[in-house]
Amino acid sequence: MSTDTPDPDTPDPDTPTPGGPTADDRERLTEEQIAEGLADLPGWAFSEGSLTYTAVCESPQAAIDLVAAIGQAANSQDHHPDLLWSYDEVTLDLRSHDVDGVTRRDLRLARSVSALSGEFDATPLGSEG
Repeated sequence: MSTDTPDPDTPDPDTPTPGGPTADDRERLTEEQIAEGLADLPGWAFSEGSLTYTAVCESPQAAIDLVAAIGQAANSQDHHPDLLWSYDEVTLDLRSHDVDGVTRRDLRLARSVSALSGEFDATPLGSEG
């Protein structure tokens, strides 16, 4: 057997698998990389080693629905965010616990959460009018 041919049963660490992390997901990002990643994500901030976000929903039921959708997105991305639901607000704290910092996996979930917030007509805390 040739050593040049990859074993099809051995996953490549740099290739994303459904729900699994890539090699980039195990690298902590610098504060500059985090700032660049958050530049187009309104309401997100980097604080105390985590990405934080609070969405304000139109009702408590809308908040519950958003929490459920975030849970599904997090599960499909093999992520385990800290999440708090309080009446009509949903707050997330994202960090990759396995590397004790923020990785590309956290930024991907942040993008998903921002998109879901839009779908559920939630607005980032401080921007509701």
